[in-house]
Amino acid sequence: MSRESEDRERDRFASDTDRWSPWAALIGVGGLAGAYWTLLARRMRAALSEDSPEYAADTTVDPWHAGEHAAGLIRAFRDVRIMAGARLVPILCLSGLLIVLLILMNLRMPKPDNPFDRDPVRLFPDADRTWIRMAAGGRCEHRGLFGLLRCRGPIEHMDHHYPWSRGGATDRHNLVGLCARHNLRKSNGIPTLLCTWLLYRARLKYFPARLRGYAWPDGGRIACADDDRKELE
Repeated sequence: MSRESEDRERDRFASDTDRWSPWAALIGVGGLAGAYWTLLARRMRAALSEDSPEYAADTTVDPWHAGEHAAGLIRAFRDVRIMAGARLVPILCLSGLLIVLLILMNLRMPKPDNPFDRDPVRLFPDADRTWIRMAAGGRCEHRGLFGLLRCRGPIEHMDHHYPWSRGGATDRHNLVGLCARHNLRKSNGIPTLLCTWLLYRARLKYFPARLRGYAWPDGGRIACADDDRKELE
């Protein structure tokens, strides 16, 4: 196996590990908690059988009082519904919107459909570096506070919006100009769809009209005419 194939396999294994590790940890913690609960229940039933065998068969063993807690939550929800009245509906709607927002903030970009696992070209050429500096006005494109704020630092690094190590192309459709601080903070993390959409909406305002086809950094390699490659060079 070649060195490049080994690197691809290592990156794929690392990506799969990052994806499934939280779920594996959650399942492991749940399994340990269930085993501990079962052990406590057996000890309590054994003690009950020794002390009061006549009541052992009719007694529910609940070491963590889960039934009582559930009943308490139901009573609390009923009290809130009675007190809130008509205000409960907007509260639930707001909670639903917050949940949707949290999902969108963690929904990652899909992997681009490139004919390679890793682009053989790693660095952007000087023409692309000049192009993004002029298209973005020489200013870092990082967006903060849900896209309302833009970094005031200069463009210092050429960033693959969809990481090169994960299959992103070294192409203008995947190029974002960032300052050194924000590029190093981003590292090779896959951006979210919400982050990409906010960048896209901002680019529609400061990219020249003829370059707005590059506003959405999808991570793919798209063939373009020589005249397009020479724009702003």
